[in-house]
Amino acid sequence: MMELNTFMEYCFWVPVLFWVALFFWFRNISYVVFMKKQMNRGEKWAYVSGGYVKHPGRVSFLRFCDFLFTLVVSVVTAAVLVWILKMHGFGEYANYGFLTVLLFFAFAHLMVRRTEFKLTDLFQSAFYLEYRWVNYEIERKGITMSDENVRDRAGLSFAHKLRNAENHDRFWKYVKAMAASKKVPPEMFEVY
Repeated sequence: MMELNTFMEYCFWVPVLFWVALFFWFRNISYVVFMKKQMNRGEKWAYVSGGYVKHPGRVSFLRFCDFLFTLVVSVVTAAVLVWILKMHGFGEYANYGFLTVLLFFAFAHLMVRRTEFKLTDLFQSAFYLEYRWVNYEIERKGITMSDENVRDRAGLSFAHKLRNAENHDRFWKYVKAMAASKKVPPEMFEVY
């Protein structure tokens, strides 16, 4: 009986570890799916690495992996929940335990949405730092330019800097540093 209780304790932690792994999957690997969608909408701050641009099938593969990993984590969590219900004498409710797979799918969707909001904030903050610098350079040179052209130039400059950071294996470090930076050009009086 002692071995069964020890096994039960380990089974409880398996879904927890799966949920943590799923969170890091969405944040560090599968974010490309969201960024690709934002690029297609015309957002200047969105960036997709060159490997995914050259091979668009990789984005479809990531979508499939998102669904597959979410399904596996949801089923494993529901199975552990059913087993816990049966072990504690709630066998009649255990039959409905697998309906919680839908609940866990909804929870995974909320986790994806939260990750997307965080990525949006991170990349927009990094982009607007570059936007402020490009705008400052244009104003310093005395060039009259529309806001849309300034955004286009900032988007190109931003993509170039991120591509360079990606080539030097410091992509996330660079994006986080840009987003955290509150540097404003010294002679710039307008605050954005």
